[in-house]
Amino acid sequence: MDCRGVVNGALRKIGVLAAGREARDADRDDTFDALTNLYKRLISGGAFGRLADVIPTADYTACGNERIFRNSSATTSITLPETISNAWAYCDCCIYGRYPCEPVPVTSNPVSLDITTPRDCSVVSVIDADSGQVLDFIYDGQLKAWTGISALTLDDEAPLSARDTQGLQALLATNIADEYGREIGGGTIRLATDYMAGLTQRRSAPRELAPVEYF
Repeated sequence: MDCRGVVNGALRKIGVLAAGREARDADRDDTFDALTNLYKRLISGGAFGRLADVIPTADYTACGNERIFRNSSATTSITLPETISNAWAYCDCCIYGRYPCEPVPVTSNPVSLDITTPRDCSVVSVIDADSGQVLDFIYDGQLKAWTGISALTLDDEAPLSARDTQGLQALLATNIADEYGREIGGGTIRLATDYMAGLTQRRSAPRELAPVEYF
């Protein structure tokens, strides 16, 4: 769904907009600003995981979940990856932190074990020292595409809307209700809570293994 549809849906959920109507320009613009700010708050709040700080010294291809500080003229481009290296594949023994294992070969399906797509909800933030711009990008594992937050328009596909449009509308509604002096219904709260849990837990994504420390 495009951002306009998410904005209208959020306004309907708090009773500001009637069904089948378009939002007034002021309400539409304010709610759209709230939507883009919501994405930024999810990033800064760690909903998608921690970001590693990176300072490239040449043209650079991101890996995902990185905060890239461009402070050198030698870095003329920063590329968002379509695929990333799948350096390790793990078997059950690795779950217990004993040792990394070689990838299990595929015998019947012609797939590559060397590459994979970026993790769902991966984030890349680019901070440019010269311009002072901060550009945030989110990877939607459902669509296999990166979306820039800073350049969003009302007619663009709303990031992370394909997985649960109603949930995103509900989460946005909970963020703007106070501004309009409206109460949030129980159904909208449940939708927002479930959507937020889906984003942070990502139970449909492959299991991620945490490093094990020994003392």
